[in-house]
Amino acid sequence: MNDDDITANYHRGNPYSEAAQQRTKRNKAGDLIRILKVLFEYPRGLTCDEVEVLLGMRHQTCSARFTDMKKFNWIVKCGSRLTRTGSPAGVWRAVMPATGLPLFDQPQAPTP
Repeated sequence: MNDDDITANYHRGNPYSEAAQQRTKRNKAGDLIRILKVLFEYPRGLTCDEVEVLLGMRHQTCSARFTDMKKFNWIVKCGSRLTRTGSPAGVWRAVMPATGLPLFDQPQAPTP
């Protein structure tokens, strides 16, 4: 199991999930940049569903990148509203990081 797979706890080392995670690595940085760019363009925030529509992105990809951005503290929840299907969803806005951006695909230092 990879240390950089933040969903490992959910799939418990399933080889198909691990293979999918390896395939998505090469697009991860670009996807994060695209999402952050659109979030900065909408300072009042967007739901993941709205970003999916704006960028033509699959839900699984967009949701995974939102999880990454929450982990990095790049986005903050600023409200809620309904998705296209009528489900409640968090509204998120991008924030400027207090320090530098973490390097992509680099192991995170363990927290003491």
